[in-house]
Amino acid sequence: MTHFNRGATFTEEPQLPDDPLIDLMAQTNAKVEHFDLSPDGRRIAYSSAQSGGYDLWVCDIDGANNRRVVAMYPEECLNPSWSPDSKWIAYTSRYDAFKVRADGSEPPINLSYGNGPSRGHEFIRWTPDGRRIVFVKGGPNGYNQVVSLPTDIPTGRIQPHYITNEEFNSTDVFVSPDGSRVTFMSDRSGYDDFKRMDVWVAPIQGGPARNMTPNTFNHYDYRPRFSPDGSKIVFTSDRSNWRRVGLIDVASGETTFLTNGEYDEYNPRFSPDGQWVAYVANREWSFHIMKTRADGSGEPIQITRGDAVHGGFDAYQVRGSIRWTPDSKRILYTFMDHARTSDLWTIDADGGEPEQVTRHMPRGLSDFPFVKPSLIRYPSKDGLEVPAWLYRPRGALGATPLVIYARANTKGLHVRGFYPYIQYWVHKGYSVVAPLVRGSAGLGKQYEFMNFGDWGGGDIDDFAYAAYHLVDQGLADRERVVMHGGSTGGYFTLAMIHRYPDLLKAAVCFYGPPDLIHSDRYSNGAGKPVLGDVVAGDRGGPDMAPDHWRERSAVYNLDKIKTPLLLLWGDRDGVRISMADDYFRAAKAKGLYTEYIQYNCEPHGWYHWRPENVRDSMRRMAAHFKKFTGL
Repeated sequence: MTHFNRGATFTEEPQLPDDPLIDLMAQTNAKVEHFDLSPDGRRIAYSSAQSGGYDLWVCDIDGANNRRVVAMYPEECLNPSWSPDSKWIAYTSRYDAFKVRADGSEPPINLSYGNGPSRGHEFIRWTPDGRRIVFVKGGPNGYNQVVSLPTDIPTGRIQPHYITNEEFNSTDVFVSPDGSRVTFMSDRSGYDDFKRMDVWVAPIQGGPARNMTPNTFNHYDYRPRFSPDGSKIVFTSDRSNWRRVGLIDVASGETTFLTNGEYDEYNPRFSPDGQWVAYVANREWSFHIMKTRADGSGEPIQITRGDAVHGGFDAYQVRGSIRWTPDSKRILYTFMDHARTSDLWTIDADGGEPEQVTRHMPRGLSDFPFVKPSLIRYPSKDGLEVPAWLYRPRGALGATPLVIYARANTKGLHVRGFYPYIQYWVHKGYSVVAPLVRGSAGLGKQYEFMNFGDWGGGDIDDFAYAAYHLVDQGLADRERVVMHGGSTGGYFTLAMIHRYPDLLKAAVCFYGPPDLIHSDRYSNGAGKPVLGDVVAGDRGGPDMAPDHWRERSAVYNLDKIKTPLLLLWGDRDGVRISMADDYFRAAKAKGLYTEYIQYNCEPHGWYHWRPENVRDSMRRMAAHFKKFTGL
């Protein structure tokens, strides 16, 4: 049952469809993205909404003995992490750190009581002795810090131990094998933007941190992980035009690079025997698991095959990961493609046939005719060639109604993965285009930064010109173009309706900021660098460039908006829901057609929403689009 609050600037009730296909598509959101393998290699802990909410589940490495250990409905369990003795599982929920016995024999224990991991950084690491957990928490100064807490049942006031405590963000922490140090990423340049990052090492008891990647001022060095003996750190760097896997000798500080491909590489992890480094490579938006020798000899080896997303890097639209088995012989990973939602699979480290571990695809979709997209390219307004994924209804010969699908995240991307909303629209008879607009990942660093300081500018032209291109090609009906997106994609959708007010017949915004000045005003130190960098760049913040910030915000451009809009928001969203409140009231005063839904106990990202609310959102979107396109 869906729990929500609703407002609308019109009186008639929307005609929500009762479509069994929507029910099935919504159930695919019960997928697996967060998981961990026990140190003994026997069991997997993972988060899944197969029972309605994102609960904590445990199964054997082959998928047998699957059972729910923690029921958190309507909350969610995130990023499980096994204790070194394989007896406990730590996880994050409600922005607190919990632990629970792996056999589920006792209720979970809250370890943090309001002092848990920061939003978006819900990863917990155990110290090797199991006595403390280490994670990233917002500090008193507003910046993310690396902290630790004891794993005993709290008996008094919770007092996190601050390993870092500077006026800089420190994130993505990893504990050394001997428990004496942590490595993490932090930008301490003082520039406070989104262009640079360094790898650091600090004593776990606190003290001066050491920069392991000095003199790399304009580069992003991140995602550090210790080797099994603690002598090396593997990390990812964009020092070339592409992200590559590098290796740091901890004693000398010398860096060597293990790879040199012309594609992005992410999430490197040492094999337990220290001989190999596995990582994930983006090859034309298929993500493959690769491995290379840790000593730098030989060429990288591709382990997986096919047009799909194997593994991931815990961010963007590739929220998954990889784990080695303790014997270094197999790799456990997340997998999805255009026809299958994300599940856990294993594969031999030398390649071969993968084996499926979990099964979250509804049986009712086993014979469904999912559409595989094709990659197209088209010229934007300024002549830039933009790639895009095009989904066409089966059997379509001419122009169809068109959905523009706006990808999420700054530096985001649209991958060869599973998108339930898209597959539903295509089945209904819409074509769907998902442009990789300027600022998207996967085409090199230069392309990623093309919208630096120009958020809501050239990228919006790229979206509009995708529609114009398909109309010119006879594939899209100019009179029936709609758009939707979430987060950054939601912002893009809002920007489109005031930048191109005559293009769209209807639009849907999931939790996209309509007021960038509002966003900046209420951002703390953890959020300001990203926002300011993408919105205005060197122009500065709202105080220095107020006209630019207002021109790029929908709420200050209501006089240009004509498009009927549906706003969808979770009331736990980190994109402040007060912005949606402000926008709705302003749109109501202007007489703009707007419907506004607040879903209870939902976070940022529909991909983390409970299936019941994915179902409700899809029904509302279908009714909204049908009202204005007839389909």
